[in-house]
Amino acid sequence: MRTEFVTPDHQDFLNTLGVEAEITGDTQRTLKFAEVTGEDLTFSYDATGQSVRVAWRNASGKNLVTIFREGATLLRITEEGGVTQLLTEFRTRDTAGQLVVQVFPDVQVEEKSLLS
Repeated sequence: MRTEFVTPDHQDFLNTLGVEAEITGDTQRTLKFAEVTGEDLTFSYDATGQSVRVAWRNASGKNLVTIFREGATLLRITEEGGVTQLLTEFRTRDTAGQLVVQVFPDVQVEEKSLLS
């Protein structure tokens, strides 16, 4: 059963995170955080394809984290206690979980996935 992938308005990314959601494919948007965080962090989402991808590299360009998830149902920006995050919820036939990308005050990536 396919559900809709709910995402923030494109202006919300700019207003809250200081970056634009660039169009990088037919239905894909990409957020590049290097200028606002000093970290090589990229977050992409495809509302039609219901997928997200996060890539975080160190200063020498080596991957620290690369995660791709399908079955995305909700992407939202959260702000609480001085912490700003991108929270993605996903559900497939076999799994359910969350992908949390903390942008401020420092970059952190956490993924939780459970069998459903």
